[in-house]
Amino acid sequence: MTRLLLALAGVVLLAVTALAAVWLLGQLLTGLGLFIVGAAGVLGRLLWFLLITGVLAGVVYFVTSAWRPSVREPVRPLAPRPLKARAGRNAPEAGRAGTAVRSEPVRAEPVRVPPAPVQTTTPELSSEPVRAET
Repeated sequence: MTRLLLALAGVVLLAVTALAAVWLLGQLLTGLGLFIVGAAGVLGRLLWFLLITGVLAGVVYFVTSAWRPSVREPVRPLAPRPLKARAGRNAPEAGRAGTAVRSEPVRAEPVRVPPAPVQTTTPELSSEPVRAET
């Protein structure tokens, strides 16, 4: 009889353990399913955002390209005005408004700063306490 009761207890215990394992597996799969559904929702909203952003960026690019075309007429360089001759001479007028004045470029040289003098004091002659430098 004891063997029968132990076998019956073993079967019941095995059934309870199997039911607990199935329940735990169901909980894990439910959590995994919720994670997958949540990730799909987030990725779906991200896809909509990227699509809307791409369409709006394309519209902005199109409008700005139409407003300011990328191909422009070449800019003509400014032609210098011809120098006028002074009355009675063949020398050009220099320094007047609207005329060119030729000048030599100024050379820039580096500025040399002398090093600051180093003041040395001995601890014996100084009235300040001696500090350790770190």
